[in-house]
Amino acid sequence: MLDWTMTIRFHVMSRHTEVVLALVISSLLGACGRADDRAAAPRHLIFISLDTVRRDHLPTYGYPRDTAPSIDELAAGGIVFDNALAQDTNTNPSHTSMFTGVYPHVHGNRTNGIRLAPNRVTLASILQGAGFRTAGFVTSITMTRRTTGLERGFDIYEDDFVTTRRDGRIATDLAVDWLRALKPDDRGFLFLHLYDAHGPYEPRAPYDAMFRSGEPGPLVARMPEYQEIFDEHGQPVRELNRFVDLYDGLIRYVDDCVASVLAEIDLRESIVVVVADHGETLGERYWQLDHGGQLFDEQIRIPLILRVPDLPPQRVAWTADTVDLLPTLLDLLAVDLPSDRPVLGRNLTPYLRGEAVPEREWSFASARAVEKRHADRRYKLDTFRRIHSVRTSRWKMIVYPGRGETFMELYDLENDAGETINVADRFPKVGANLFEIVNRWKMISAPAKRELDLDAQTLQKLRSLGYLGDAE
Repeated sequence: MLDWTMTIRFHVMSRHTEVVLALVISSLLGACGRADDRAAAPRHLIFISLDTVRRDHLPTYGYPRDTAPSIDELAAGGIVFDNALAQDTNTNPSHTSMFTGVYPHVHGNRTNGIRLAPNRVTLASILQGAGFRTAGFVTSITMTRRTTGLERGFDIYEDDFVTTRRDGRIATDLAVDWLRALKPDDRGFLFLHLYDAHGPYEPRAPYDAMFRSGEPGPLVARMPEYQEIFDEHGQPVRELNRFVDLYDGLIRYVDDCVASVLAEIDLRESIVVVVADHGETLGERYWQLDHGGQLFDEQIRIPLILRVPDLPPQRVAWTADTVDLLPTLLDLLAVDLPSDRPVLGRNLTPYLRGEAVPEREWSFASARAVEKRHADRRYKLDTFRRIHSVRTSRWKMIVYPGRGETFMELYDLENDAGETINVADRFPKVGANLFEIVNRWKMISAPAKRELDLDAQTLQKLRSLGYLGDAE
């Protein structure tokens, strides 16, 4: 692993210094800039993660179904990011990037089941050190302390369940109880993780019948085993629109959980974050119901909504990455980032306050290399290595690690928003430039772990949810 001094020196000599250096410097300068505003800063941070929720299935982002009225109401008075991007399409690495401000290949939690290295500082540990009371309530085995290490810095990290997942209502009720126990002079950080919209899509009544499509849609032939569901006659569901109906019902269920939390807080003294760790493919690709092994926009372009007491409502077209959350939230809370812990995310607060700030040139993401997800492409993938992407306002390059060769796809997002036509052969100079940028970005990394430090039972639970490569 390169240390930070070595990294900065290397990139000063490179043609693309700003991949790392500008991000580090901007974060360090921005995150420490409001230490004198502590008295006026919001008292609480409420951070709600909507696992596997697509941005375009929320009314805030133009979806015609009323899947999330409470989130929509929150967004009406908040900051809505139209181009927010996740750094990974699996739960553990995506959340870890949010809470550390660095990318998966830097913090080391490259996949579900890897625990965070002891030297990594998290949002919770920084806030705890600043005097906040901290509590996290999670709902999936992919976010438990034994599989992530993200309990660091939490006074309470409640993951007391033995199955692969639990109902979001249980975690929500525990979170509400914790909020009610806060004292008037407390500062609090609440993290609530809601996994309900993750497959299999099996909402309870009345959510199972809340949305009904007029047409069955195309048949689903390829999906992970955990996505199998059955109708009232015991027959497997195969119509895509029925899957979508049930998925939307689960989003509505999650929204009702969010409503319970919002009812307990004073928005005049609380920052609220509503974000997804990744989206979901719903029929767009060869592997029709999926996430985790691809980097198309339906999986990495996510909902992100902030409600900040002293900032006016606005829609933000400017690109934001989830690594930006840590430095931005610390600045808004007037809490200093430790000077020896640089991050790769940008502090977005100056932009949100109307200052002229250069827009991010590149956004990066990664995913597991699962060969059967790409059987239509006939790629022979090295499943220990990662798929990586770099995205600009117009272009996206996806780099697939092959066994013996590297596969590259280039998409013109201005003319092909659905990422269906690979134009790498038509724009070789664009592709070569982006490929070089990806390779330089990957040079800062943590040592890869080939073994997961988990017991056999936990490994089997992760496999049952479609994780751990091809073992499904």
